[in-house]
Amino acid sequence: MTYDVVADFGRRIRLGMVGGGLDSVIGRTHLVSLRADGLCELTAGAMSVDPAVAKQSAKQELIANDRIYLDYQEMADQERKREDGIDAVVIATPPQIHFRVAKAFLENGIDAICEKPVTRDLDEAIELKKLIGAQDRLFCLTHCYSGYPMVRQARDMVRSGALGEVRLIEGELCAGDPGVAREPEDPATRHWRFRAASMGKGAIMGEVASHAHHIVSYVTGLKVEQVSAELSTFAKGREVYDNSYVTARFEGGARGRIWGSYMASGNDHGLSFRIFGEKAGLTWHQEDPEVLWFKPIGKPSVRMARGYDCNSDDSLAGSRFRPGHPEGYALAFANLYSDFAQAIMYRKLGRDPSVFLNRIPGIDDGVSVMALIEAAFRSYNNDGKWTDVSGGTA
Repeated sequence: MTYDVVADFGRRIRLGMVGGGLDSVIGRTHLVSLRADGLCELTAGAMSVDPAVAKQSAKQELIANDRIYLDYQEMADQERKREDGIDAVVIATPPQIHFRVAKAFLENGIDAICEKPVTRDLDEAIELKKLIGAQDRLFCLTHCYSGYPMVRQARDMVRSGALGEVRLIEGELCAGDPGVAREPEDPATRHWRFRAASMGKGAIMGEVASHAHHIVSYVTGLKVEQVSAELSTFAKGREVYDNSYVTARFEGGARGRIWGSYMASGNDHGLSFRIFGEKAGLTWHQEDPEVLWFKPIGKPSVRMARGYDCNSDDSLAGSRFRPGHPEGYALAFANLYSDFAQAIMYRKLGRDPSVFLNRIPGIDDGVSVMALIEAAFRSYNNDGKWTDVSGGTA
């Protein structure tokens, strides 16, 4: 991993953060990841809807007092006016306000890094895509598992024809730790994703199943054309669905399944994929992320590992350490920040940023996920009948 552009650019990328404070589930992950490679610095923030938490969170990150904000719109307006204003905003809020926050910054000429799912619904996602195009801004969606070097290796192997024509696709994120498999004794302490008033009864499709959908689409390059879906609730007293099975018909004739669950009791995380073509198959598990298994038909399995010179360029670009020294989740997440930061630097220097943007999820990925979710609900509400994915590309 090289950063020759940094010397030419002359400084780090300045980031602001909306959400992600001390009361955030994902905020700490962003804070670790954005600093991992020394390409970014956090210089401004509106880090919580709670003023006390917002101030405390920003002070803990050593943000200057005049760049601690209690309102994201004020932050967007003020940062635009500064000579040392932020280059990009990190949106780490619940998804029901992603669109409003992104709009505020994009319209002020500020690029955006956004948590998933990209918006509340498909209509907002399509509107956001139009806005990004109209403002000519860069946008990164943090489907972070695409940052793993061996996921990128898998994508490059599919592209190279190592599997032949892809036929079967299985993606799942099936968690089951106590925090998600059971409702809390006090309903008032529920996380927002388990509140129907936040993102509706189907929040699992955006919070969990979206990762399974995105990773198989990222690796195969194939879009879902039709779905048949079943949504269920198992946990006693729960307001939302906690298990989703989506059977999918992909373009080109491939068939598959996307499983998202909070009810796989005992699983800590459970993200994996299996992809089978006419000549071979690939298997990867997020909890053993350094390894990708390649199984040619009629031949022994090949254990492929991160960091070896024989791996693809994109895989090696996401590796920092030599083989045998695991990198893990935080550095996979950091690869998105690294690629996006270099894309911003390239663009500001008048260079083509596509080499970096092609590695990371963007607004098209967000629209695709929301289109699949919308189609899955239409299918479920029609007794699981096969339903076209429309209004976006899944």
